[in-house]
Amino acid sequence: MDNSVNGKIKEIAVKLRKIRELKGLTREKFCESLGENSEYWGLIERGEQPISLAKLLQVCEVYNIPIESLITLEYDKLEDSQLRQDINHLLSQCKGKQLEVILKFIEDIAMAL
Repeated sequence: MDNSVNGKIKEIAVKLRKIRELKGLTREKFCESLGENSEYWGLIERGEQPISLAKLLQVCEVYNIPIESLITLEYDKLEDSQLRQDINHLLSQCKGKQLEVILKFIEDIAMAL
């Protein structure tokens, strides 16, 4: 797998084309809802033109596509014990309203997962 930026762009391009094809849409029909030029979209699908974040978000909203299905990021994952230690260190520096906001944020994340 190519982890370079260009490799990621091509990977997203391939997925976008497959999604369009799975929906049974021509490039022209797909572009209508996006207000986009089909020739320009062809450049995006071939990975010759990077898609902007704004356009990617629009595609995901218009066609109800979870963005995480298009973007795969590789990164080194920390062990839970190290993460807890890092979080505890940061929390020890917080007070009052900061802790309230953090609590709410954690609760929201826990409910979403």
